[in-house]
Amino acid sequence: MRMSSWARAGLLAAAITAIPAAALAVDTPEEQAQRQALNGEQAKFAAQQIADYEARKQAIADEQAAQEAAYQDALAARDAQIAATDKAHAEAQARWEAAVAACNAGDRSQCAQPAQP
Repeated sequence: MRMSSWARAGLLAAAITAIPAAALAVDTPEEQAQRQALNGEQAKFAAQQIADYEARKQAIADEQAAQEAAYQDALAARDAQIAATDKAHAEAQARWEAAVAACNAGDRSQCAQPAQP
């Protein structure tokens, strides 16, 4: 048999009124003080956890920033090395082209020397 929502509400109201008054009593001042002390301890603990977490977050961010800076420095050094190598290659290429042009123009001192067996 199904019970209507009004009947259920009536049963619930009867159950609530049947709860002993002691269960609905207000805490004693000692219990309130103890609860407040425990809440204070928990709040301090939570604040310390948050501070520790924020400190770890900052340490990680600092480490990541240092790693990124080191990476950028390494990239800059690599780019400088590539530029120096490219410059040296261009200079060597220009010297070789000048020597070939001089050799073709008749300056045999600029010609490549034959390999010695």
